[in-house]
Amino acid sequence: MAKKSQTNDKSPAPTIAPLGRRAMQAEQTRRDILQAARRRFATQGYAATSLKDVAADAGVSVQTLYDSVGSKADLVRRLNDLMDVEANVGEIAASIGTEQDPRVIARIPARITRRLLERCDDILRAALTGAQAEPELAEVVDEGGRRHRAGAAGVAGRLAAMGALRKGLSVDDATATIAVLADYRTALVLIDDHDFTLAQLEDWIAETTARAVLA
Repeated sequence: MAKKSQTNDKSPAPTIAPLGRRAMQAEQTRRDILQAARRRFATQGYAATSLKDVAADAGVSVQTLYDSVGSKADLVRRLNDLMDVEANVGEIAASIGTEQDPRVIARIPARITRRLLERCDDILRAALTGAQAEPELAEVVDEGGRRHRAGAAGVAGRLAAMGALRKGLSVDDATATIAVLADYRTALVLIDDHDFTLAQLEDWIAETTARAVLA
């Protein structure tokens, strides 16, 4: 009877951990750079902020900044992604397709607007203030507006599919109504001119939206 081979292959199994760590480190570097840029833009404005300033605040070289994010314009374009992550917009919006209560769905834009103002008020105001003078900041505002309208369209479409829209109200009209009521610029007027708290703001947007669009 032949003996079983006693040889054990003790060579180490391949691992992807180092790559994973590098990817995580690269992502953390990007987050640090974006946060540094956010603080600079909010406190001293876009024009007065240099990439050297941002790199120093993030603790990286200017070359690392270029490699991680790109130019100053590229840096600004990523601010909408930063705001979405900071406010957990994707997580909140994911419930649009699964929630069964129309009033809960109609409240989702209000939740997102409140979360954006809770966590990103500084950069929202900086972008809005500087948009007229700085084309790059205008792109941030425009892209944010496109994302906001797309979200409103998703809510209106879902309500329409459930038969929950007010009789005679088209999806397009419902989209426009939701978008206007939940626009962060509308929210800033309520906060700055009418002394709304964030909780009051969310309730006002939610209840006004429900009255305007729901059957």
